Amino acid sequence: MMPRILMMSMALVFACGGYAADQKALKILFLSKSSGFEHSVIKRENGQPSLVERVLTTLAPKLNAEIVCTKDADMFTPDGLKNFDVIIFYTTGDLTQPSEDGGKPMPPDGQQVLLNWIKAGGGFVGYHSASDSFHSDATGVSPYIEMIGGEFDTHGKQFKGKLRIASPGHPAISSLPDGYELWDEWYVNKNLNKDAMHVLAILELGKERERQPDKYNRPDYPIIWCREYGKGRVLYNGLGHREEVWESEVFQQVVMDNILWAAGKGETMAEPNYQKVVPMEIPAK
Repeated sequence: MMPRILMMSMALVFACGGYAADQKALKILFLSKSSGFEHSVIKRENGQPSLVERVLTTLAPKLNAEIVCTKDADMFTPDGLKNFDVIIFYTTGDLTQPSEDGGKPMPPDGQQVLLNWIKAGGGFVGYHSASDSFHSDATGVSPYIEMIGGEFDTHGKQFKGKLRIASPGHPAISSLPDGYELWDEWYVNKNLNKDAMHVLAILELGKERERQPDKYNRPDYPIIWCREYGKGRVLYNGLGHREEVWESEVFQQVVMDNILWAAGKGETMAEPNYQKVVPMEIPAK
């Protein structure tokens, strides 16, 4: 059965059928509201779904999932989230504020509603600019940043980066090859929650230290990680700026790994490991 595409307010709802009656479909919410810079991969043109929405909708049947893709954050209420198993963010800025993409703002308490939902057992996955959302201020690290584990600080020019697996056999990245290389925009995150994160993959900077010393002359650093948050699971994947990344079969399989782990499939394996696996110094030449 082909996915049924329904329009509901500003949301695009994709219900994927064709499964045995005793199978319970995952219910996924994908939010791409941008209260700030809107990435091209999540931009809707002429009312059509964005690239990421199309990719996630294509993957949904493989996950036995129903997915709601929206730029409206007004549904972040206890009642609005109660039926979802996994929430995915590709967002920027303070989501309680208006945005040029037309997405409705979160209620004032929407950030806390999200955190409470995760603590109660929900699964959360953030891609790329999800760490560029709900920034910290002079009072300290924001609750959202503490939850997701890092806060966007800067990035340099795009380059071909190499990923090293820091947690072999982890179900959240089970399909990711060690040493996988791809072109992307590589965030440098600050306020890393080192005491809570389980590092999954590390970005090898290599010659970018010499090519872009103002941005990347630093030790190799985590780019994909996860953690437990109350009874819930949280995963951040810093990849996904470029269209080619989302169109890649390798990345799409990793996305499915990410979602299934966040939904509670497979071992948790989220014990903090930053101090054990992340280099503290720049490698010798």
